[in-house]
Amino acid sequence: MLFNHPLIAKLNNFKCILGSQSPRRKEILENNLGIRNFTPRPSSFEEDLEKDDKTPLQYVQLTSQHKAEAIIKEGVDTPAIVLTCDTIISCNGKVFEKPMTKEKQREDFKYFSQHPELDVISALTVIRVGDSTEVFTDHATTKLKFKGDVDITDAYIESEEGLEVAGGFKYQGLGCLLFESMEGDSFNVVGLPVKVFDLLEKAVV
Repeated sequence: MLFNHPLIAKLNNFKCILGSQSPRRKEILENNLGIRNFTPRPSSFEEDLEKDDKTPLQYVQLTSQHKAEAIIKEGVDTPAIVLTCDTIISCNGKVFEKPMTKEKQREDFKYFSQHPELDVISALTVIRVGDSTEVFTDHATTKLKFKGDVDITDAYIESEEGLEVAGGFKYQGLGCLLFESMEGDSFNVVGLPVKVFDLLEKAVV
């Protein structure tokens, strides 16, 4: 299926780099937004910023920007478009990382049951590199309501599906069963908000 939008042609004038090793983000770009110009290149940024002195939004915005800056510092062929996205789960003002163990995942889900309103926050950074460098940013927030159903929660933890993702769940998989409602962009929860299309349009004008 060919998607002949002017953005696609404009992106052909740049070396387009997706600063991520997530196959889901590349799939969303290609299959849902019609953008096939980007080559994945993971960032070397450690994602170890201090959280206590930042809001969840500030934390994810800085992480996304540092990811893009690290790629540019390593060297890119110009003119280039570097796109990075960082996504976090925020609950009651706290940032939830990858649990990695079932014990930590169970602890996080218990917290979600006590505070069922979750925010999935993604920060987008697009840096256009050429004769000059210009930075474009945006963010998206999608709200989820955690069910707190004990049987579903226990079964999900035992599945081990969400141990290595932020918040401890994959919404695009069995993780959707953990929630009773969603408000906002579903693609943001899966990996990349749709508004990245508009941000790229601004960057290539």
